[in-house]
Amino acid sequence: MDKLHLVCLCCLVGTIVSATSPQPAATEQAAAVAFTMVTAGNSPYPINDRKNLSVHCGGGKGVLISPHWVLTASHCITSQKAKTGKVKVRFTTLKQKPATIAVNKVLRHKTKDLALLRLVRPVKVDDRPAVLLLRQKLDREDGKLSIKKVAGNQVWRDIPAIGGSDNLRVPKKQDRRGKAGSSGGPWLIHSKEVGDVLVGITHGGGFAPQVAFAATWIHESVSTHSNDRLIWATKKQTLGR
Repeated sequence: MDKLHLVCLCCLVGTIVSATSPQPAATEQAAAVAFTMVTAGNSPYPINDRKNLSVHCGGGKGVLISPHWVLTASHCITSQKAKTGKVKVRFTTLKQKPATIAVNKVLRHKTKDLALLRLVRPVKVDDRPAVLLLRQKLDREDGKLSIKKVAGNQVWRDIPAIGGSDNLRVPKKQDRRGKAGSSGGPWLIHSKEVGDVLVGITHGGGFAPQVAFAATWIHESVSTHSNDRLIWATKKQTLGR
């Protein structure tokens, strides 16, 4: 066989192999940033209006978002504690038993007062279920929101708040309920459809960075440093409209 025929044969084989070999799925690259959304009526977490949600960590509070991860305010975790590995998460289980778990990684958001804490061992669902996270930002167009704020065993409900840009705000000072040391605790909206949804993390009495604003950072951080899967809710599911 001469060189010309050999080249033609190679080209033909290459074309056949290219045409018949399975091609990478178009969603493979997108899968790394794909958000797992909750299905109404099939939430992995309780639907009831929960009280036992916040955990103690560093100098404030936090909330469990998956078996290995707690979301809190960055200012609650001092650099010294993070460097020396002295950060621990404490909470009371559903059976009213105290639990303490060490933290082996602290990740801070570059611009917002948010931090992720990775626990050395997972929290069992029977000890403390995690909470859903809101995927879409809340805007002024969504009107007055009814927020629930949790710190320890204390709950403040029906707090009038508004969304906008990257923060949730409580405009009137008299509505800014809470207590000292509640920074890092969750702001939630209770949905009759899917249960409690985490919408913000307490920075101070008057405002909270929106979880949805940092959704990609939260998702990619958890996916990169663990096998945990976060569960998200839509704005429609959360607000019921």
